Amino acid sequence: MSQFDSPEERHHWRSVVNAFDHYMRYHLSANQARRMSFLSLKSEDKILLDSLGYRDKLNAVDEAIRRNAEFIDEMLDDPLFNDFLIQDHEAPFENGAQLYPGDDHNHSQSHSQDHHSHSHDQDQDRHSHSHSHDPDDHAQTSTTHGHTHSHQTDNTTSASKETRLEQRESDSSQDKIRSTLRSLVRDWSAEGAEERRACYDPCLQALQRHYQRLSVVEKNRVKVLVPGCGLGRLALEIAARGFASEGNEFSVYQLLVSNYMLNQVTTPHQHTIYPHVHSWSNHLTTQNHLLRPISIPDVAASDLLSAGNNGPFSLSAGDFEDIYGPKAWENGEQRGSWGAVVTCFFLDCARNVVKYLRIIHELLAEDGIWINIGPLLWHYENSPVTSPEGEGSIELSLDEVKALARKIGFEMNDEKMIPTTYTSIAEGMLEYRYNAAFWTATKCKPPP
Repeated sequence: MSQFDSPEERHHWRSVVNAFDHYMRYHLSANQARRMSFLSLKSEDKILLDSLGYRDKLNAVDEAIRRNAEFIDEMLDDPLFNDFLIQDHEAPFENGAQLYPGDDHNHSQSHSQDHHSHSHDQDQDRHSHSHSHDPDDHAQTSTTHGHTHSHQTDNTTSASKETRLEQRESDSSQDKIRSTLRSLVRDWSAEGAEERRACYDPCLQALQRHYQRLSVVEKNRVKVLVPGCGLGRLALEIAARGFASEGNEFSVYQLLVSNYMLNQVTTPHQHTIYPHVHSWSNHLTTQNHLLRPISIPDVAASDLLSAGNNGPFSLSAGDFEDIYGPKAWENGEQRGSWGAVVTCFFLDCARNVVKYLRIIHELLAEDGIWINIGPLLWHYENSPVTSPEGEGSIELSLDEVKALARKIGFEMNDEKMIPTTYTSIAEGMLEYRYNAAFWTATKCKPPP
């Protein structure tokens, strides 16, 4: 993290670190807006709500936000981040450089239940790429209280426009942090075990079946790539089963938290977080749902790799296409060197799915296997922003994706649908359930 390819990259890392640093102030402000709404009521209404414990609920959420901030503070208590925390005297980023709105591909945000964003206006949030498969992410836009309350006139100044832009950027950044907290539940808590069983177990079982005849030493040499690995649990589970596992993640939000969980957290149940306090909608109860404490991790990463038969484990930071695509092939890297590519809730992160499938095909060794599970919630659908090469978004139906895979040179096997949620709240009043497509595929001919 100490070296960057460009000033833009450094600026982005710094902005993410500072977004985490501002988590408590932002969300206490949001909860204060709820408190002011309560105080604005007529006296008789406040008395009724007080009898339900509403004021105590507000105070309890304040405390839960502080507990989340304590976890974040411990994560940021690392010399690596000292240089990123903005000092008051620092000048704003100048250069005119701008990251793409899809620049932080936190794929978990788009699939998750604060759905990925899913506010009731689905299109508004879905392209924070962090495209999350998290339904709550879409719900969250309706609860971010743009904490600037200026009255505007027709003579809107450039300063006020800049303020609104900064507020939108702040809302987006905090949305990604909320999504990352929910991803901790999915990957690193006992409460996430059901989702991991539904999504990770079929991938792990398929991988083990494909290489069941290998010895421990031979398996240690089989390289397995997990692009869009999020907080790293699936990639780590693959290493724990003896393979040489490499996760790849683009989202700096996910990378910061995964680095902490994989390398710094050494004790089961070391932290308690409250990931559900940011939205007050669709909770059956306050204590068991809104204020549900989540203990993380259910198992320390080091313990998962302590059995003795585990393979090497690594994590690469950066864009999947840049690291594993044609640019790498030109240097004689990556091509044909992977025994497996495991894509879990990742394929729909593609702007151009043809590229993704071609890259996966080229990465695999001749006897390699591609294992996929996930929906097709295309993350860039309706996005006006193109890629650096000027490409727009391509969206295909499942039958078209499978037909494309066959044309590129895959033989499809083990095709089935698996119902699953993504960072959902157990026993909540709202649940987004995916009918996720699962398959394995092997290379059958060179791509066109």
